[in-house]
Amino acid sequence: MQPRNLLAAFMCAAVGFVSCSEPASTPRVADTGASALKNSIPPPDPNKYRSVRSARDWQNPYLMVQAKGIDVRPINAATEAPTMSPEEVVGYLERLPSIAWPYGLVVAVQENCVRAPGDDVGIKRNREELVRLLEKAGVKADLWPSA
Repeated sequence: MQPRNLLAAFMCAAVGFVSCSEPASTPRVADTGASALKNSIPPPDPNKYRSVRSARDWQNPYLMVQAKGIDVRPINAATEAPTMSPEEVVGYLERLPSIAWPYGLVVAVQENCVRAPGDDVGIKRNREELVRLLEKAGVKADLWPSA
């Protein structure tokens, strides 16, 4: 098997393991201390993601802000996404394998552009809280415009 195919197979297996596993307890809420992510994931490397123009090509975690919560896609926008509160996101990111972070400690954050009446307030609140918690954990939020 070629190294490229082996890497792709390993990434698929890791995503399947992470997305199919059930948490042993209730989801961990971000605490007031520093995140373990800063100690295990290298800092963001803009040279690796500067040219990415499509959410489908983004290889780090991708966060879609909804009125009801945050959809977290561990690899790219095409993968299935659990929905959680902003407070649960950092704990979820901490449990991802290091291969989920090829660009370093950066996530894409985008607001959902399909909205029902009244969604704007919830989306704004969730985005602001999410960005605050990510910054506190040392995770760079690469803010993307709504499609």
